[in-house]
Amino acid sequence: MTRLSLDAIKIISTIKSTGSFSMAAEALHKTPSAISYRVSNIESKLCVKLFHRNGPMITLTDEGEFLLQEGSWILNAVQDLESRVRNIPKLENNIRIVVDKYFPLEALTQDIRDYIQHSPNANISVQREALNGTWDALKNNRADLIIAIGQIPDSVQAKTLMLGKLDFVLCVSPSHPFAAQKKAVCKKQRLNDIVVVIADSSHDLPKRNHGTLPLQRQLVVCDVESKLALLKRGIGHAFLPPALIEKELASGELVRVPVEMQKGDEMIWLAWHPASKGGGFSWWHERLTRKSDVLSLLGREVVRDGGYPWCNN
Repeated sequence: MTRLSLDAIKIISTIKSTGSFSMAAEALHKTPSAISYRVSNIESKLCVKLFHRNGPMITLTDEGEFLLQEGSWILNAVQDLESRVRNIPKLENNIRIVVDKYFPLEALTQDIRDYIQHSPNANISVQREALNGTWDALKNNRADLIIAIGQIPDSVQAKTLMLGKLDFVLCVSPSHPFAAQKKAVCKKQRLNDIVVVIADSSHDLPKRNHGTLPLQRQLVVCDVESKLALLKRGIGHAFLPPALIEKELASGELVRVPVEMQKGDEMIWLAWHPASKGGGFSWWHERLTRKSDVLSLLGREVVRDGGYPWCNN
């Protein structure tokens, strides 16, 4: 029998996050004496001291910090397993896909039509999330496959395939003051204006700030459509992929303006859980992987320009 349990790791983690045995007891619905006894028992079994005790103030020892650092991976893995067990799809041809809101859903419409013909009795779920919300859906088993934008969070267990890269440009309405100036927009000007951003829809993972400066005023919306509606009315500025606003740029409803501090490119990822399987998953995995092959054949220059070279295939 092991000397350390998941419950022990959770208790130690709660004590650290709350700062005291009494607060941890309240969070865990136990008495302070029960928490104190449990910690003493854990220390006795491990033959190490986990906390420095100075009256009501407690801090972790080096051994305690190491235990939590390594133990957090175990807790995450168990939580992921529990979530996946609770949400196993009932039919193997059912498929749940989550797509980042910056990625055009039009790129998947023909695939959806083909899959309906391939599996007429299957249920298909195509949901939109933003930023780390897409990764959160995979981590918590709300998706079989995701198309995500940006860095892969450390705590997400996934297999990934890079589909391409997005660049972003600073966009405003022609009526916005930024549109009239010839020089690049500087940091001070951006801080004096409001930036329109899409809210990160993550539940558990840390939320990302997308294209914002520290202490900058934000106007937070839920989707790209709301963001565009505000920008067209001259409200604020925002970074957007050119491919997502081709019509608005062509019609003059939005204009791109030079900026001193450009937002970096973002990677487009196809990702899935290592244990994912089933007929629906296999079909979609093969179809979306094939799209990355098409992207590679066409080269990366279009991708760097913010395009989606396989949208019309």
